Amino acid sequence: MNPYLPAICCAVLIFGLSVSPGIQLPNVGISSDKIGHLIAYGVLAWFTFSGLKKDGRLNIETAYWAVFGVSLYGIFLEFVQWAFFPYRYFELWDMVANITGACLSFIIFRSFIIKT
Repeated sequence: MNPYLPAICCAVLIFGLSVSPGIQLPNVGISSDKIGHLIAYGVLAWFTFSGLKKDGRLNIETAYWAVFGVSLYGIFLEFVQWAFFPYRYFELWDMVANITGACLSFIIFRSFIIKT
């Protein structure tokens, strides 16, 4: 089985959710939408790290590149929403939440899995 299949499936799911009509989530202090972004991109990063580990390519440098790639994917999807989907919006804070999720996932994964 492809070690990156969970990350690929997660990326496809995130893409599908990103281009579908938005759902208004209730505001509970910090926006639940931003928490959703943080979790989605944290999970995507985690699956990417896991794939790299199973593939024998995980080290601190590849983990940094994975965080960069996941963050870039989140930024890219914000621009895709803005450019191609009139019912979706470009939000800087969504990008911040995406990047934060990838970074937090790295910190947690590094604490438990990556040996430096």
